Amino acid sequence: MRNANQVAMILAVVLAAVPAGAQVRDVTLEEAVRLGVEHSPELRMGKPDVDKAADEKLSAGLAMGPRLSLDAGIQYWDQATKVALVDASKIQLTPDQISLITTMLGDGFVGLLSSLGTPLEVQKRVTSSIQLQAVQPITPLYSLASLYKMQGAALEGARLDEEAKQLQIKFRIADTFFKLKSALELTEVTQKGIEQVEAHLKTAKSFYEAGLVGKDDVLRAETALAKVQDQHNQALAGVALARAGLSIQMGIPASTMLVPKGDYPDPPPEPSLNEEKAIERALSERPEVDSVAQKGKMADAGYQATIGALIPTIAGVFRYTHFTGSTFQREDSYFVGAQLTWNFWDLGRDILKMKSVGHDREKAREALVGIRDQILLDVKKSWLDLRTARSSLEFNRMAIASAEENLRVVTRKYEASTATSVEVLDGQSALTQARAGYAVALYSYYTAYANLQRATAGSL
Repeated sequence: MRNANQVAMILAVVLAAVPAGAQVRDVTLEEAVRLGVEHSPELRMGKPDVDKAADEKLSAGLAMGPRLSLDAGIQYWDQATKVALVDASKIQLTPDQISLITTMLGDGFVGLLSSLGTPLEVQKRVTSSIQLQAVQPITPLYSLASLYKMQGAALEGARLDEEAKQLQIKFRIADTFFKLKSALELTEVTQKGIEQVEAHLKTAKSFYEAGLVGKDDVLRAETALAKVQDQHNQALAGVALARAGLSIQMGIPASTMLVPKGDYPDPPPEPSLNEEKAIERALSERPEVDSVAQKGKMADAGYQATIGALIPTIAGVFRYTHFTGSTFQREDSYFVGAQLTWNFWDLGRDILKMKSVGHDREKAREALVGIRDQILLDVKKSWLDLRTARSSLEFNRMAIASAEENLRVVTRKYEASTATSVEVLDGQSALTQARAGYAVALYSYYTAYANLQRATAGSL
């Protein structure tokens, strides 16, 4: 656990590097990840893909329903259509025939008979029609249902791809967060190194003035001071770069002076899973596995759809017609029937297409094996990186203890004129390097820990 003096030192370094008027903002890893996920252009770019897949699935579902069509029209003819049922010029009755018909059928029939020669309007000059038709696919439902399943798998695959991207983005933010923590630690380490070399330089100058050492001791100390000051400037540049990177990922101004907060124990905790359990979890939880599996389902559904294309098309038909303006056509009529269509000329082409899609199924099965192998290797590497980082922590902790003791001894010897300035400066440099190595190793461990979380798609 960082003690109060170390925290105060880091805070002082951070505030000293803050330009006048810049905004200082504390940020935890959780907040950085939340804001980074909300801001990520990569995730926002992927959302339309999910929405598109959802619309295509809905469209495939609607395709299984009846096809409804409506036709309506109005016609204005050059003239009304009239038909003469009887040619009056060819009907010639004698007075006796007329008298006989009148006696037998009455006067009205004679009038009716004479009216047959007048043209009858059978279609008006203006006609109109409305036709409503519903066609329900029957045998194509097999292919349509397969296409619906394929679009459903595509939608789920798009969602899983977004989850995989989110895991990657969360890790990138965590990586930048710990780089900022590490860079701040390095500024603290190099600041301490500057103070140590300055103290030695002061001693070397006093010894030189007393005639106890030569001018070369002072020059070596000044050179060492310039070197550690350069290291400090590099650390500050690392802080600025990591801070800007984290700010951009969070979607806030790059000029914001972020101060990372959080409790990161030293030594850090061990993961709760062993390597075998980590691999097992990754294979069951990583969205990439399910995403590839969904692509396999898409290939299977596409294969089934091509099989359905070989079947003759049978569809139910309902048609209702409303027609006005004609004497010889009913105003309202409807029928229910069925249609059969079979384009057997393309049967060979459809069979070859089915075989082609079958190759996609084989490809999808191999892709599933491949992604599982990649994930296994990813977890293996992440696990080894974590173990290596912990080993580096142990080494650098021992190196710090050794360098501190060595510097204590050579400093006293130098003060007693039994050690050279070179030995003191080497001791100070070794201690600075050991502390810097430990700072890097500590947050490298937490970065590796976050990477293992990404690899296993969960917390450890």
